[in-house]
Amino acid sequence: MAKSKFKKITGWLHLWIGLVTGVVVVIVSITGCIYVFNEEIFDAVHRDIVYVQKTGQPKPVSELLANAQQAVGPGKVLSNVKISADNKSYVFSGFKVNKKEKINLWYFSQFEYLNDIYVNQYTGKVLGIIDVRYEFFNIVEQLHRQLLLVKPIGSLVVGSCILLFLVMLISGFILWLPKNYKQFKKSITIKWNAKWKRVNYDLHNSLGFYILPVAMLIAITGLVWSFKWWETGIYKLLGDKGKTGFARTLPIINASDSTLNKIDLIHYDLVKKLKGDWVEIGIGIPTETNKVSTSFVSIESNKDGWRGVSYYFYDGRTGKIIDVLPHSQKTLGMKWRNSNLPMHTGRIYGLGTQLLAFFAALICASLPVSGFLIWLGKRKKKPKSSLKLGLNA
Repeated sequence: MAKSKFKKITGWLHLWIGLVTGVVVVIVSITGCIYVFNEEIFDAVHRDIVYVQKTGQPKPVSELLANAQQAVGPGKVLSNVKISADNKSYVFSGFKVNKKEKINLWYFSQFEYLNDIYVNQYTGKVLGIIDVRYEFFNIVEQLHRQLLLVKPIGSLVVGSCILLFLVMLISGFILWLPKNYKQFKKSITIKWNAKWKRVNYDLHNSLGFYILPVAMLIAITGLVWSFKWWETGIYKLLGDKGKTGFARTLPIINASDSTLNKIDLIHYDLVKKLKGDWVEIGIGIPTETNKVSTSFVSIESNKDGWRGVSYYFYDGRTGKIIDVLPHSQKTLGMKWRNSNLPMHTGRIYGLGTQLLAFFAALICASLPVSGFLIWLGKRKKKPKSSLKLGLNA
C-alpha cells in the first residue's frame, strides 16, 4: 500500500514537473545538441579566416595586436589573444559591457561590443572580424544558457528548469523500475510493429532509461553556470574548501620599468617553457587597469583523464613571471572545474563522447514531447469511460 502511494506521488511529480518545464527542456536540449559540434562546423564554414598557410616564422604578437586594434578602431579594448598549435590564425578578443541603463530584458543589450579578430600570424593581415553577439553558435549558446534573456533572469529560469529536470529523471527511473525479468525485457525494448501510441510509450520509457546516466551528467555539469551554490557544492564534494586563489601580488618596480604591453616577452617565455607540449595558449593582454597577464595553456601530454590546463601569471609591466599553477598541482576540484565544459558538451574524450552527448541531448529533447503525448492520450480516454458509466447507470 505504502509502495503504491509512493509510486503515485512519484508519478504525479514526474507529470507536473514535465508539463511545467517541458518547453524549456526542449529548447535547452535542442540547442545543446546543435552546440556539441560548434567548433568543427564554425571552422568549416569560416575556413577563410580560421586556417592559414605556414610561410616562415610568426610575427611578434605585439605587431599582430596593433593590426587587430587598427581594424576595430582605438575605441575598442582588446583583452586577450588565443594561439593554436596547429595551422589556425591568431584570435584577438575584446568586449565591453553596456551601462546599466542601456541593458533591458534581452541578452543583446548586455554588450556594447563583443568582437573576435582573426589575424594571419605569418603575414600580419587581418582576415576577418566576427561580431560575436550575432554569431550563430553564440546565439545558440545564449539560448541554451539563458533563453536569450539577460543573465540574472535567463540563467535562473534555465537553471531552475534543469534542476527540476534532474528530479524528473530520477522520478522517471523510479517509475520505470520493473517488478520482474519479463517486465524488464519489455521496459528496454521498443515494439515497432505496435500502434503509434505504444511505440511512443516505449520510446519514452526505453530511451529515457538508456540515456539516464549521460543526461544526469549533462544536467549536473550544466547547473554550474546557473547557480554558484551548486558549483561550490561540487568543489566541497570533491574535497576542496572552495575555489583556490592564486598568488598574484605584483612586486614593486622602478618607474622606468613600468611600460605596459610586454606581450611578446610573455609569449616567448611561455613557448620556451612549454617546449612544444601545448595545444592552445591564451594570453591576457596587460592594460593600465589590469597589469597582470593571466595566461592559460592547454597541455598535450596530460594523461590523468581531465582536461589539461596550466596557469601562468605574468607582470604586464616587465613581462616577468610571478606565479605558476601547473595542471599536475591543481586540486581535484580545480581539475573538475577546468573539465566541466568539455564534459558538458562531450568534447572531453573526442568524437565518441561528442556523439554520445549529441544523441543524449536529442533524446532529452524528445522526452517532454513523448511524455506530453502519453498524458494527452490518457486525458482523451477519460471522457469516454465517464460516458460509459453514465449510460450504464
